[in-house]
Amino acid sequence: MEDTRIEPIPREALQQFLRKSDAIAWRMLAFNWALIIGAFALVMVWPGWLSGAVALVVLGGRQLGLGILTHECAHRSFFSSRSQGECVGQWLCGAPVFVDLAIYRGYHMTHHVKTGTAEDPDLSNYAGYPVARASLLRKLGRDLAGRSGLRAMLSLAMLYGSRGVQGYSYQAGGVPPRRLSPRALLWNLRRIALVNALMLAACWAAGHPLAYLLWPLAWLTSYMAFSRIRNAAEHGALPGTRSTDIWTNTRTVEARWWERLTVAPNYVNFHFEHHLVPTVPSYRLPELHAWLKERGLLAGAQVERGYGQVLRRLVGA
Repeated sequence: MEDTRIEPIPREALQQFLRKSDAIAWRMLAFNWALIIGAFALVMVWPGWLSGAVALVVLGGRQLGLGILTHECAHRSFFSSRSQGECVGQWLCGAPVFVDLAIYRGYHMTHHVKTGTAEDPDLSNYAGYPVARASLLRKLGRDLAGRSGLRAMLSLAMLYGSRGVQGYSYQAGGVPPRRLSPRALLWNLRRIALVNALMLAACWAAGHPLAYLLWPLAWLTSYMAFSRIRNAAEHGALPGTRSTDIWTNTRTVEARWWERLTVAPNYVNFHFEHHLVPTVPSYRLPELHAWLKERGLLAGAQVERGYGQVLRRLVGA
């Protein structure tokens, strides 16, 4: 659906934002993995509840970060080489966080085409907002207690064990499989199992095999809470949440540094710009945002300053 409130970005102007940089992509990937390794090192060197809590926050944020990089590779916008993007997206981004790149790609492309409609596989992640403050606190409490994560794990198991799957939603409990197949489950989990086995082996080699348990624990808890906020912030509690109008159904958040470490890693907060031109690499989205803002082209867009303001929107405050 073409929006008439903005002229298409001139092709010559758009080119500067479409440029892919392998150097930037590798640097972003290295930063995410450096934080992951650092979190594990912290609990190995200084074991205790405080270091464990810090590690869970860092790991949950970086699991979301790897998920965002998987998203970039699904759009084929991260690396200049398609084969490199597929390999990195599958093995270094998706598999560690229990995601298969090909399955995710089909699901996510449907989201872009069907945003705000009943056919959007992401709809259940954002359509119910705003909610009462107590309701949001209960949701986040379930996330941090691991209940949402266990449901998501079951959803993924059903998804990967299904023939002809179309996609999934963590919060919706998944798409019912047409036919549950143990063979399909094992096949679809092969990369995920191998990568996580290597992570366990690395912790074992460092003399702390139990430290690996922080990884699935973070996925079940802090990652779920961060993902809930990120999902809701992108399209929830907006004037056009249940419409196909990008100007009223998609939000950009000007995130602070600590928000970029948790709920908004790897420039995912520039979501309006991403939906406006999905082929722009995430590392070019801040430039696109500044370019649009300088020309007054964001005047009609949904832009918030910080996730504190977003949370207030999500509870109708």
